[in-house]
Amino acid sequence: MSPTLGGADMTEPIVISAFGGLESRRDHAETVGRDGRDDPSPGRGGGSHGAVQLRHNALLTALYAVFGLAFGFAVLHPVSMIIFRWFDPRLSGSMTNPSESILTPFFHAFQPDMAPMGLVFGLFSAGIAVIDGVYRLRLARQRDRLAAQLLVNRRYRNELLQQANLLRRQNERLSAMEEANRRHTRFMVHDFKGHLQTILGFSEVLLSKVKPEDDPSTTDALRRIRQQANKMSGAVMDLLEFSRLRESQQLQLRFVEVEGLVRESAADGCLPTHLGSVEVGPARASCPGVMADPDLLRRVLVNLAANALRHNRPGTRVVLDAEATPRGEVVFSCTDDGQGVPPEIKERLFRDYARGDRSVDRESTGLGLAFCKAAVEAHGGRIWHESPGGQGARFLFTIPQGRKDIEND
Repeated sequence: MSPTLGGADMTEPIVISAFGGLESRRDHAETVGRDGRDDPSPGRGGGSHGAVQLRHNALLTALYAVFGLAFGFAVLHPVSMIIFRWFDPRLSGSMTNPSESILTPFFHAFQPDMAPMGLVFGLFSAGIAVIDGVYRLRLARQRDRLAAQLLVNRRYRNELLQQANLLRRQNERLSAMEEANRRHTRFMVHDFKGHLQTILGFSEVLLSKVKPEDDPSTTDALRRIRQQANKMSGAVMDLLEFSRLRESQQLQLRFVEVEGLVRESAADGCLPTHLGSVEVGPARASCPGVMADPDLLRRVLVNLAANALRHNRPGTRVVLDAEATPRGEVVFSCTDDGQGVPPEIKERLFRDYARGDRSVDRESTGLGLAFCKAAVEAHGGRIWHESPGGQGARFLFTIPQGRKDIEND
């Protein structure tokens, strides 16, 4: 069993607190660390304990003063008398006995006529003792406050470590959930593609067997089935590509001729051309090629064109174009003469699942523009929207020329 003093473990460092009490450094740090202060006033949580500490403080200071007074009167004063007697030329030669040169001035220092001088030495020594005691108490108080602050800092550090561990575990769970979601998305897309290919195949077979002049209603229904299957296939591919881009998979880059890409996109079979026309602009003829993923760029252009046709009145004219800039970029554009983008959705156009309020949006997944943004940014470009002259809408995106640094090995 370890020895104790006043309930404090003597195996721990023992300190004299700022108020004169003996206690272990840990206990005192816990005492003053409850609110981060070592304030003895009753109004700040000290109560009766603070009053006791004040009394200890006053008693210790008084003891310092009494000790200083006694030391100055009984030690410093006689020693100074002896020194003065030795160095006084009038008296040093008359004293032949060494004991007389010490004892005579020593006892003379306690004579009544020397009492004022002794009192002066005592007060001087008492003042020094009080100053020394005050500074010792201040140092002790600062030390105790530092110990309390260290305890508080240790507690905060432990809390931060706990929060960091909690965040790490949550991030691990989120990563696992995200990976499971990605796998689920890939599985669904694979299944949907298989079913849609079956629908498309049977619709083509039925269309080849039915003559439009013999049964126009059946032919029209089969064409609608084929068109909707193509549309659903495009949405499924958007979902697959969007998931792939979010996983930061490497792009399948190769040199792409911009003119051919724009023409192929304008003639894509997934476009709802019954709602309007898709044309090719004149600037693309002189546009240089780019190093890009051609499938992704084609899907971006097709999505922008389909979006323009689907969200405007029938007969809308859409123009796809591209031109080079002096900054080494190719700017692709999709311009329509429709009614423009509603102001209430301009700020969230490129967000996930952002859709307008019109009834045609019920056929949209809300991922079209979000996919376009992800695909363009994966190529190192940017995409934005303009309203030329307040009529219609214009979507533009850039693809840097000759992006050799992101080319596949």
